[in-house]
Formats: sequence, structure tokens, C-alpha cells
Amino acid sequence: MTDVDLPGPGTDSQFKGQILVGSRIIDSLSSGLYKDPAACLKELVNNSFDADASRVRVLVKPDADRIIIEDDGVGMTRDQFVKHFSRISESHKRDGSEYTASGRPKIGKIGIGFIAANELCEQMEIFSTTEGSTDLLHVTIDFELMRLPPEARKREGSSDYAKGDYQGEILRADPDAHFTRIFLKQVRGTARDILAGADAPVGGSRDHSLYGLRPDSIARRLSSLDSWSSLDEYSQTMLGVALNVPVTYPDGWIAESYADVVTPFEDQLEALKFRVEYDGTALQKPVVLKADESNSIIRGIELNGRHVGARGYLYAQRGVLRPEDLNGVLIRIRNAAVGEYNNDFMGFPHAEGTLFQRWVTAEIYADDRLEDALNIDRRTLRDTHPAYVELRKWFHDQLRDFLREVRRELHSKQSEQRKQERVTAEVDRIEAAAKRVGQTYGPSVQKVITQAFTPPPPQASTPRPATSKMPRARSARQNINKKFSVSELYEIVLEVAQETLTKETAQAFIEELTKRLRG
Repeated sequence: MTDVDLPGPGTDSQFKGQILVGSRIIDSLSSGLYKDPAACLKELVNNSFDADASRVRVLVKPDADRIIIEDDGVGMTRDQFVKHFSRISESHKRDGSEYTASGRPKIGKIGIGFIAANELCEQMEIFSTTEGSTDLLHVTIDFELMRLPPEARKREGSSDYAKGDYQGEILRADPDAHFTRIFLKQVRGTARDILAGADAPVGGSRDHSLYGLRPDSIARRLSSLDSWSSLDEYSQTMLGVALNVPVTYPDGWIAESYADVVTPFEDQLEALKFRVEYDGTALQKPVVLKADESNSIIRGIELNGRHVGARGYLYAQRGVLRPEDLNGVLIRIRNAAVGEYNNDFMGFPHAEGTLFQRWVTAEIYADDRLEDALNIDRRTLRDTHPAYVELRKWFHDQLRDFLREVRRELHSKQSEQRKQERVTAEVDRIEAAAKRVGQTYGPSVQKVITQAFTPPPPQASTPRPATSKMPRARSARQNINKKFSVSELYEIVLEVAQETLTKETAQAFIEELTKRLRG
């Protein structure tokens, strides 16, 4: 990216106008489309993606009073600006092609992403130039009109509403340069506090912020969190942007043995060659699933439906998934996320595998046919759209079957494994006790105790005689964790003492046993 040259404009290089919006979306725009600053910023970053940028820099710190988003994309001319920005909700991004010159599928379609800036700031300034041109477009957009009531913004004799004023000029640029730089000025109160992380983290610890960390350090930090909410708001915003835009997964984000399932998605994102830096930190998807294959399972899923196609994965690890922000299903269209992880799995019945639903995360990369089901906020999908209906039914069938596998592989088998581990621990204790007894009463007593719970394995070449004690001994080992109450144990020991000891010895034994059981 080159430095901006700012010579004085000529008298015929200035222009101005109004940005209009169709009445069909005025209610949505007036009430606020985006739930948080991350949702706004990701729209601007995705605009850079559609401009074929290979590198985007987002600069927020130190105080977020001014935010800068700059990219090395194709840039735009004055005519392109007027065409794309003068009327919101009429996108022309895909007029020529659904793809960028480098082959990326364009994300923008509805034509409202630029409006995201109005929810962050009072004024937006744009510098942009295209390769081979000496014109540097400079536009300043004032969002003051957006603060007025709708009736004050309605255009006479039209169903359009004014959403902002802009003033532009043409400056001089290096013909070899191509870029767009956006300055969001006078960032509004709450957004400024969130973006800057103005509130002190809980306990004042630096561990609650990701600011200035390298990507590998961020991945390690995320793997140890219960929830992103334990981080400051600055960090949560950064993670929200990273989740939504088409950046790559971090190295080692999942067990290597699952490469055959996840590599196609990794390769798809790598091929886009899209890099985003947030205050100098290279963003990667905040998806880190660190359980190894002994405590987790994964399943690749694919749909070739009548109304929609999709592929993705279902992943579960034993125990409640952490961070909890990943619990649910995330849908991506053209590599951009639709909102965040949906933790009710698109309305999956809560009563089905209630415990195990909390162990699961999933990602679905849907084809373009699902785009028509997108609501205007790009965070939700219309429940009644045929593509979404088909996708949801297919996914619920996949999830239902996957939860049965989770129960079988991660719950039942591991419960049996833990049981066997407890048996082994008990046998080890008995063997240690037998060894101590053997030192006093001789090896024959030690052998009797040991063989009762640790019989030698049978020889494959030698048939076991019918009178063998092996089945009984194995049964004793299997029941070694049987629980006895004090009274039950007392009865057994007293009975054995009376049957095997002299009266005097039994009396001394019972008195000493009683003292020890009483503690």
C-alpha cells in the first residue's frame, strides 16, 4: 500500500450528493442491523475481500476514536463509488461476475454492508485508487442524516429515504498504486468503549486480553478458556471478526488424525490468500479443538440436495465443550459466517441427547443456493425458505445419528474404561497388602491372596480343565469394586474370625478391629 498524496483539488474535480435507501428496508436500518462492533467491522473487511485484497489492516488501538481499515484491493473510481454507494440495497458487485478477478466467490450481494459504518461512527472518510489511474478518490460521508427521524429524511415524491450526505474530490495518485483506505471518525460512545476495551478486565490481569499476542499464543489461550466472555471486550470483538471473515484456521487447531476430514476446508481457505491484521495481529479462525482422538470423535458430512448442497463436519469431545462459544453449529456461505455458533443446532430437540449436545460443535459450508434464505442482517436465515428447510432436516438427521455415536464411543466405552482402571488400582493395592502379609506369614499366604484377584492368563495351547477355578477368580476380579457397608464388612470379618481363630485370638482380633473401624 502506498502513501496517500493530497494535493489541492481543481474546481472541476469536486462532487457531492446523497446516499438513498429504499423504503423496503428502512425499518431494519433505522432500528440497527448489527448487534455489536464485530458485526460492523466484518462487513467492511468482507468488502475488502470482494475487492480482491490479499491484505487488510484494521487499526483500532490506542483509543478507538478513529478506526482505519485499509487494503490492497482493486480500489474504485468516482463512477464506481456513485454507482455502488448512492443507493443502498441495490448492490452492483455481481453485475459482471459472481467471482473476483482472482476467482474468489464474492460475499456481498444485498448492498448494505457499507451502512455498518454508520453504527460505529459519525463520519466516514474514503481514499481509493485503481491500478493505472492517476485519480485518487477522496470522499467524506456524514451520517448526521441517519440520526433524524424517518419522516425528516423522506425524499419528496419518492419512497426513498436519505441516509447520509457525502462530499468528494479527485486528488492525484501513483498510477501503479491500488488500494482503499477507510477512516471511521468520531467513533460513537459504546462502540468506542468496546473496541478499545476501555473497561478494565476482571481482576486487572493482562491474561484477560489478546492485545498484542501472536497467533500461536492466541490459539493456546483460547484452548484453555471456558468462555470468550472472560476476555476483555476488545478481544471479544477481535475474535468476532476472525470468526466471520474468510481467514485460515490456526496450526494444530485439531488432532492431526482428523486431517482427512478437515483438510478440504483448510485448503479451501488457504487458496483464497486473504490475510487480515488486527492491530498488527494476524487473524485466524478462533476455532481450537485440542482433545486427542482418545477423547473425541469427528464425522465428515455432505448434502447434495434438491434445494441446497453443503459439506462440513461434526465434532465431539468428552465433557462440556470449551470454550462454550464453539458449542453449536456455524453455517458459512461463500466462506463467510452467518452470525455465530447456533447452540440450539437449528432448533434440534433439546430432549434428544441433552447431555451430549453440550459436547458437540459443527461447521457447515453451504452452497450459493442458501444465500436466498439470508435475512438482511446476514446473521439469520429464514426458517421457511426451501433451502433452509432442507438443510435443517438433513443436519438434524446427521446430528441425531452422531449423538448415538457419541454416547457409544465417548460415554459408554469410556465409562467401561474408567471401571477397568478402578479395578486395576484396587488389584494393585491388594497385591501390595499381600506382599506385606507375606513378609510375616510366608509366601503361601501371599500367593493365596494374589491369585484370588490376579489369576494368571490361560495358555492358549492348553485347554482349561472343567474343574478350573479361573472363572470364579475372574468373577472376583470383576467385582473387586463392590461396595460394602461397615455392618456388612463387620459381619463377614467376625464370621471368618470365629471360624478360623481360637477364642482368645478371635477376641483380641475383634477388639482391635472395632477400634480401627470406629476410627
